[in-house]
Amino acid sequence: MNFNESTQNQLIEIVRRAGQEIVMTNFRQLSSADVETKSSFSDLVTIADKACEDFITQKIQQHFPDWAIVGEEATAEDTSTTDKISQSDICVIIDPIDGTWNYAHGIADFGIILAVLVQGETRFGLLYDPVNDDWIYANKGEGAFFQRTSLKERGTGQIPSQAPLALKIAAEAELERLAGIMSIHSYTGEKQKDFAIKATRFARINNLPSCPAYRQLSLGHFHFSLTYKMLPWDHAAGVLIYTEAGGVCRLLNGTEYNPAMLEGELLAAQSEAQWQAIAEHFRK
Repeated sequence: MNFNESTQNQLIEIVRRAGQEIVMTNFRQLSSADVETKSSFSDLVTIADKACEDFITQKIQQHFPDWAIVGEEATAEDTSTTDKISQSDICVIIDPIDGTWNYAHGIADFGIILAVLVQGETRFGLLYDPVNDDWIYANKGEGAFFQRTSLKERGTGQIPSQAPLALKIAAEAELERLAGIMSIHSYTGEKQKDFAIKATRFARINNLPSCPAYRQLSLGHFHFSLTYKMLPWDHAAGVLIYTEAGGVCRLLNGTEYNPAMLEGELLAAQSEAQWQAIAEHFRK
């Protein structure tokens, strides 16, 4: 089951409205009272995160009342919420602001992620950039597309005049020429030291939140990513989009990815050969 153009456009419109009416109106306008910590001093949530998730949740319930919803902030309040991913016929996964630390500090690398799963499999994924009011999306088996907006259209809610750009990755072969996305500081102990040394083999390593990361990967600007955190709102949409663009995503140990996974390290690369070479490099 894939979603028809009308359903897809409804979902995009809901996310665009949340991004422009809530996320962007609060961007660089937050006070210290508007920002809270969750699991650690760097794990933040803002009033905009909560309002954005509430808005998207309410609109989806209004248009698609039979769909289950798993939001990052709702899950923070009740961890059993993620059970819906494997138990529901159709489940929407929402990350209202992916990259909240950046957002709270006025850095424009963040986004809204939405994925729709049918019986546990991601069928539609959306990576939305509120700052530029553009998005990358995919339906399973139909390819990945980048919808750009002109400067005049940005933030207006208008349907973009440009046709979506089909995305197709052309793989780079030499590891020494690769630009990767990973957070060395997310690891601890000997593994942190080991991965820090191994990362020096590549041409460049950046740390990006999931929405900007999967966008940059799908556009071919970065060649691989390695992440230690398996949260469904971070990866369900991005994995679908990147694989539809021609990339390869699976756990570093070789296990195939599925959105219900909560543990593991996820490696995304441009081709099977590149994935194998990078996996071997890090698994040595």
